Amino acid sequence: MEGLFTGPLVVVVAYWVAVSTLLLTVVLLTTILLMRVRTQWRERRDAQSMQYWSQVLRQELETPGVPTRKLERREAPGFIEAWNAIHEPLDDAASRRLVPLGQRVGLADTAPRLLRGSYHDRAMAIIALGHLRDGGMFDTIAKHLTDHSPIVSLCAARALSQIDPARAMAMFVPLILERDDWVQGSVARILAENQDGSAVRELSNALLRANSDTALKLVRFLSDIDPERAAAVIRELMQSDVDDRVISVCLQLVNDRQDIEQVRGFLQVARWHIRMHAASALARIGDASDHVRLEPLLSDSVWWVRYRAAQALLMLPGMDEHKMRAVRERVNDPYGRDIIDHVLSEQSMRAGV
Repeated sequence: MEGLFTGPLVVVVAYWVAVSTLLLTVVLLTTILLMRVRTQWRERRDAQSMQYWSQVLRQELETPGVPTRKLERREAPGFIEAWNAIHEPLDDAASRRLVPLGQRVGLADTAPRLLRGSYHDRAMAIIALGHLRDGGMFDTIAKHLTDHSPIVSLCAARALSQIDPARAMAMFVPLILERDDWVQGSVARILAENQDGSAVRELSNALLRANSDTALKLVRFLSDIDPERAAAVIRELMQSDVDDRVISVCLQLVNDRQDIEQVRGFLQVARWHIRMHAASALARIGDASDHVRLEPLLSDSVWWVRYRAAQALLMLPGMDEHKMRAVRERVNDPYGRDIIDHVLSEQSMRAGV
């Protein structure tokens, strides 16, 4: 033993470094092994809990008032997995039938403990509380509406809208303009699920205060959930002194024949992307007379304008392949004839699929 502390210093240090490294490796491997065993044990426990409570929840759907017991703390993750999974395919009426069971098992007492966990635990607990529709949990969930995780914050927005739609939309819509990390499809889904009109009201109010940048985002959402209200906003924007980006978005969304004269006026503007979107808009709301307005665009200097004009011509009422070939004969510009050939070829390919 004395030899371990005697001899050249370099040899002694190297020896003890090697021993320390070996001991640390053993401790690390043991810790990893224990963590793995613990994780597997928790997974088995949660799977068993999920299986049990899934059966209870299905029974509740078939026969309301199933006798049950209070939820134990260790069962919470498995119950919440089962609770969220069974709610997902249900309509609103069926989902509400499970609320009494959630109250009987004490979900409102158990789920909040998971709000201090990982982002997955937070998201799952928030979704579960949303399905519970307990007004007393609104403020607790609202704290997570500004969570740094976009998943958690969007889950909070949806849960709040299930509990108190009007109050939730008043908080949610302003944040749409601030959260660039929110997935637009998820935002649209939350807005579309709103049934009391508060989403439309809040979007309309926000549009009154919006600048050009924010109006672009809001008008798209409004168009998805209330086309009639959006049509009025789009009309007002197209008649206002706004920049070309706003006009472009409005032309992509316009779908009301009341706006046809306004759209026709944009066919002659200097910015090519405005001309392109105006042509596409006429494909939706134009009439047979618009061929005289679209044909000149077949000779436009920009390929995309020519392409959208040719597509719009083909979609006008009464237009068919034979009449499009007659238009081709009238066009002197070779680029115009080429774009008609291109569009007719695309149509033939789609018809052959």
